[in-house]
Amino acid sequence: MHFHLPKPLHGWREFAGEVGIIVIGVLIALSFEQLAVTIQNRANAHEAREAVRAEVSENLWWIQDREDYEPCIDGILSDLAIVLARARDGLPTPMITNFDLPTHSKITSLRWEANSQAGRASLFPEDEQRVLGNMYFTTEEYRASQEEEATIWSKIGFVVGLKHFTVLDIHDLGVLLAEARYRNFRAKLDIKRANQWGERLRITAANPNPVEHYNLSATPDCPSITSAPPGS
Repeated sequence: MHFHLPKPLHGWREFAGEVGIIVIGVLIALSFEQLAVTIQNRANAHEAREAVRAEVSENLWWIQDREDYEPCIDGILSDLAIVLARARDGLPTPMITNFDLPTHSKITSLRWEANSQAGRASLFPEDEQRVLGNMYFTTEEYRASQEEEATIWSKIGFVVGLKHFTVLDIHDLGVLLAEARYRNFRAKLDIKRANQWGERLRITAANPNPVEHYNLSATPDCPSITSAPPGS
């Protein structure tokens, strides 16, 4: 038994030409589809980058606010250490009346998280993703640390108006002062790291919100926390 392949109506050459045209058409369609996807990905990456960089810029602005206030914090910690030393030595202590808490920085990561979950952050170059990841890790560390710092400083507030330190007061202030110093050290370290990552990303501190407006270039007023001189 013999099998015979059907012959095209107009010959094999013409049939191959028609198939070739179809294949080329499919390839062109796929190329245009890929081009459209590439253009859309670039647009998505640009939109995500603008949102994330704006968020980083605002976070840096708040961190700069804390950095500018650091001399005041160092001064308060120094004054508290003097009060504690006098109390431990049984000497009269100055009354603490002007006790101010460290500034609170509004640190957010909503835009970064939203674009990461949507897969848009993965469209960034690998090095940019890595540096942004380090930036957000640092600002999150700073945010968490300042929450603990706020709790510590609120507890230190028990010394306001205190005329005499008991043994328990001296112990508590010593512990809290040590914790406050450590948290301030962590804040300075996170500030330094955040500024370094900002330089790598070429992002400067800026606040686009006119409601939250401060003059960060002004020298902070750092009055002494004590108003009554110690006794002799």
